[in-house]
Amino acid sequence: MRFDTKEGPLLHEEIYASSSQPECIMHSPVIREHQENDVMIQKIKSACLTGRNNPDYQFVPLLGCTLVAYQKRVIVPDTLRDDMIGWYHQNLGHPASEKQFKTMQHTLYWPGMETTIAKYVKKCMTCKQAKVHGGKQNYGLIPPRTLRTVNPFDIVHVDLIEPYEGNFYGITMIDQATRWLEVGFQPDKDALTTAESFDREWLCRYPRPIQVIHDQGPEFTGDEFQELLRSYGIKAKPITTKNPQANAICERVHLEILNVIRCHEEADWKKVIHYAAFAVRASYHSILNASPGQLVFGQDMISRRLYEANWSYLSKRRFYAILADNDRENAKRLVHFYNPGDQVMIRVPKQFRAKTKRVADGPYQIRNVHDNGTVTVDNQQQVSIRRIFPC
Repeated sequence: MRFDTKEGPLLHEEIYASSSQPECIMHSPVIREHQENDVMIQKIKSACLTGRNNPDYQFVPLLGCTLVAYQKRVIVPDTLRDDMIGWYHQNLGHPASEKQFKTMQHTLYWPGMETTIAKYVKKCMTCKQAKVHGGKQNYGLIPPRTLRTVNPFDIVHVDLIEPYEGNFYGITMIDQATRWLEVGFQPDKDALTTAESFDREWLCRYPRPIQVIHDQGPEFTGDEFQELLRSYGIKAKPITTKNPQANAICERVHLEILNVIRCHEEADWKKVIHYAAFAVRASYHSILNASPGQLVFGQDMISRRLYEANWSYLSKRRFYAILADNDRENAKRLVHFYNPGDQVMIRVPKQFRAKTKRVADGPYQIRNVHDNGTVTVDNQQQVSIRRIFPC
């Protein structure tokens, strides 16, 4: 079999020789130069020239050069592989490893090519920061809670509802034990305004709570709101940053309220929200096996039929419901154990980022691992393992 290995000046070489740009990895003279410095490829080339070669090995033309190939795919020397993968990965817009392999294997070859590409893509920091991945991507199991009895009005959850229409914010306050709900309105989300709303709508009406759970928005972490809690001797318990699941009681009630508002589209939502609050207070709650009104007043809010609460039973029922939720969530997670020193990325939840922004920040190094399903990273931020994944 005759092969043309003439190496006279070619158009592609003349173009690149006159260019001041850095050499492109896919420039065929670059590939040829690396092939000439590879001992194994030179042995294959010699065998091809003498006719003693395996039929799978041959010469192929690529962009004006004749290169050594395997099954008509150019053999990439070891010294060029990482750069070649990086060039394709960058210029194809950071594709998944399988897509990149399928693209490259049409033209290029080396042993273990698919595995090498997969390892490279797995370590790509841009992919970790910018891409939404399919399949199970939640690492680490959420630890179960311990059984504890919560008395009525001991723990209160507070949160804001963003303006539905107009400029008014809704503030929701929920007793953890009974799920009793209060709602109010405020013109802004300043810490002073929020403190006044909480004082007026809750503290002036109900027994003084021991603890208040809130998110880390400035309306709650601000001096005025925190000073209000301190003045009453109430312990503030902020949830971890951008982890609304930690305040799931409020999130579920917000969903119920918005469902009622949407059922009355033509009405003023500031009026409808009070009907929605009544619906929450008077309706059966699956975890409580009763309505919040029955637990607070000892009677049904509509029929006035008497009701006697068994608080020990309710605590156990609530605990088992939490365990069931925990099991359901962990069924969707991968078993993984975080340790101090591990490098992790921190996800940015959808509601806190624009569609075109990165989905994760990092990498960060774990400083401490806590037994409540959170870790402290090197910027002193304590985050839930729901938001992190290993690098």
